[in-house]
Amino acid sequence: MNYVRGFAPWLCYAALSPVDWRLGTSAAALAALYLLAVQLRARTVDLLTTATCGFFVVMAAIALADPGTGLQHWICALANATLAATALASLMVRRPFTLTFARAEVPREFWDSPRFLRVNMVLTAIWATGFTLGALACAAVVDYDHSATVPLVTAQVLAFVLPFAVGGRYAARARTRAAQALA
Repeated sequence: MNYVRGFAPWLCYAALSPVDWRLGTSAAALAALYLLAVQLRARTVDLLTTATCGFFVVMAAIALADPGTGLQHWICALANATLAATALASLMVRRPFTLTFARAEVPREFWDSPRFLRVNMVLTAIWATGFTLGALACAAVVDYDHSATVPLVTAQVLAFVLPFAVGGRYAARARTRAAQALA
């Protein structure tokens, strides 16, 4: 459930942008600002929330200032590319963005273990792959026909659902192996 909360702005955008991209980006910006405010109060700001907030505040400002800009057609590709870049950056500095979510589910005594970091590196790589493929799929659809809403929404949803499913299975196997190693 922590994944869903962290991705709430992206899900708001995916759900509302087919109605109107201004509505989608504005709702996403508000959700992102809310999440960032909550994290600032708790002093637990993470890279994903910061990148999400920056992306949607900029996109909402552009959408409201120039609703007819051609950027609206490319935003799904840009959104996935932003998430991919965020995930890849977190891997490069060995602070995978999934650590934030994993720490909410795993006891503190495991947080500094090499296995915990390795599992989160793999999970973040799964997400980075999904976002990269989502960006490429969205760009291909837009390049072919920018008004093809169903394929764009499908690509966006799959960019979240597939990594969520694959990562969930991987995390479950990792938990099982860790429990067996402790036994």
